[in-house]
Amino acid sequence: MSKTLRGLEQLLSDYQHARILRLTFPNNDAPLSELLVNKLDASEGLSRDFEFIVELLADNATLELKDLQGKLLCVELVRQDGSLRYFTGYVFSFRFVRTDGDVAFYEARLGPWLKYLSLRTNCMLFHGVRLYEQTRRIFEHYSVLPDWEFRHHGQDLPVTEACQFNESDHNYLSRRWEAAGWHYAYEHTANGHKLVLGDDSTQAEAIDGVEIPFQRHAGVQEEDGIHEWSAERHIVPASVTLTSYDFKSPWPKTVEVPTRNIQGRVLRKEAYEYAGAYGFKDRQAGDLLATQRMEEFEHAGKFFEAAGNNRNVVPGRWFRLTDHFEGGSKDECEFLIIDTHHSASNNYHVNNGIAPHYGNRFTCIRKLIPWRPGRGFNSVEPKIYGLQTATVVGPKGEEIHTDEYGRVKVQFHWDRDGEFDERSSAWLRVATAWAGSNFGATFLPRIGCEVIVQFLDGNPDRALITGMVPNAANMPAWELPANKTQSGILTRSTPKGGYDNANALRFEDRKGQEQLWLHAERDQLTEVEHDEDKWVGHDRRKTIDHDEISHIGHDRTETVDNNETITVHNNRTETVDNNETISIGSNRTKTIGKNRKDQIGKNWSTHVARMKTETIGMAYLQNVGMGRMENVGLAYNLNVGTVMATVVGINQITKVGKTLSITAGEELSISVGKASLRMTADGKISINGAEIGIEASGPMQLSGKDVDIN
Repeated sequence: MSKTLRGLEQLLSDYQHARILRLTFPNNDAPLSELLVNKLDASEGLSRDFEFIVELLADNATLELKDLQGKLLCVELVRQDGSLRYFTGYVFSFRFVRTDGDVAFYEARLGPWLKYLSLRTNCMLFHGVRLYEQTRRIFEHYSVLPDWEFRHHGQDLPVTEACQFNESDHNYLSRRWEAAGWHYAYEHTANGHKLVLGDDSTQAEAIDGVEIPFQRHAGVQEEDGIHEWSAERHIVPASVTLTSYDFKSPWPKTVEVPTRNIQGRVLRKEAYEYAGAYGFKDRQAGDLLATQRMEEFEHAGKFFEAAGNNRNVVPGRWFRLTDHFEGGSKDECEFLIIDTHHSASNNYHVNNGIAPHYGNRFTCIRKLIPWRPGRGFNSVEPKIYGLQTATVVGPKGEEIHTDEYGRVKVQFHWDRDGEFDERSSAWLRVATAWAGSNFGATFLPRIGCEVIVQFLDGNPDRALITGMVPNAANMPAWELPANKTQSGILTRSTPKGGYDNANALRFEDRKGQEQLWLHAERDQLTEVEHDEDKWVGHDRRKTIDHDEISHIGHDRTETVDNNETITVHNNRTETVDNNETISIGSNRTKTIGKNRKDQIGKNWSTHVARMKTETIGMAYLQNVGMGRMENVGLAYNLNVGTVMATVVGINQITKVGKTLSITAGEELSISVGKASLRMTADGKISINGAEIGIEASGPMQLSGKDVDIN
């Protein structure tokens, strides 16, 4: 040890009774060179990280600065009664300041273990996780450092989606705590410090000793008192009004909470805030949130500034002020400490006549007024105003995963914890070109698609899908740039559909090859509730590989301006329930490969204006159930090539107005029972009968070469 340091030690020995600052290393990892505390400048406050600036003296000006970084130091402040008040923190900054003679001056800046959370930046999502659990999970990444306690009195509901985006763990938790109305403070011991989270400052514990006296004329002999005290008022809003919107209850909800702070005769104004999408679920939740927002304003309505030397002053604790000239009720004399600045010095290496010193300045509010940090108190809210893309995800084996609102789940490209399944995000709404009450346009992003994501109000928690983009795994529907003139829609059959399994609507805009192509992978259903008009400028082709069924509820009119050809390769059946009329302007030719059968329920009339020709290759059979009548206006000619047989069941009457001529080439026979008349080509005539009678009303002449009458 150098003479200089031995001199300092001697000084310590001479003034040991007045030494108020001491230094220890709780983890027993002090450097080889001895360090002495000369000064302490400490700032601490509710919901803020404390910073203790410690001036250290050493006899070694060449200390390795990195040997002190990260070490846990404890500065002990000796109280008036000899007990100790601890200022314990980790060295986040250590620097060499100067030398004075042989004494080296160093400065150490101490902070809480929570400050380590400022070093780690992350992007991650919490799905349906309470804020306490979010806090615990993040603290798990800091090994044994976190020492904390949660003193909870209100609600801690699960959060549907909480996004940490490009921000430190410290900023993320701070803003979440602030938004929930939570505050935190530290409790220090000789071995470290504990983070104490709370949601109700009115339930805070008291400082050691509880009471602090007011001493207007404080002197050296008066310790642990307050010698300066001043109140300050600020005008705050008279009420808070919040509005929120939730698509599951698609009407804005509004709540209002007035202040409980009596501000006097001032202009009363409202603080109106749009809490954003899903700001609060229902009126009860809205009232709680509005009350919390009002409390963020109210504690600033009146606060108190104090200065003194009471060494028990700790942010997050309350005390009772005594001996003040204003007095007041018990509640009016109890105050919650908000922030404190400590200044203490051992006054080493200066004139021996100057005694060690301690003093503080602090801010407080009345204990019965809830204190809440408010959003942005010790954090910055991240905003995502630009676009991002993400990948649609879902359960293994599924190709489409959605809910009743058409929402899907995604995995963001920055999410390292997601496993590309249905747990990668909450349900995200999907924007569409048209959305009405059970009408509009619906195209669901499918698993694996890359979608465009925007964020309502820039809030990372409020993602909304606004579109989709192709990528190397999901190329455009038609090969580009070869088909750059084509546009349209090509779907994909699911599950396990391939490129050739799709419904499609495609537009070809290449000049001279313009085309609209509609493809149904299976069934196509078209419904027209009134009229349908189709116009085809040139040809129309229709090919149906199986059956076609047409049902027309009323009339059908079909006009063919030129020719019509219908080919039926098998059978054809046509049924007309009432009348059928066919008009042919010129000729009609009908060819039947085999048989034809006409069945007419009643009458059949055929009218041929001039000539009718029938040609039958083999036989002609006609059955008439009752009568048959033929009227021939001029001539009737019947030509039979071989045999003609006429069978009449009862009578046959042949009536000729003038001449009846019968000619047979070889023989003519007439038979009635046993009687017969036979004429042959050789001129012979034979009449046979049981009796033959010949009667003439006039002369009768028989002539022949020989006349033999027996």
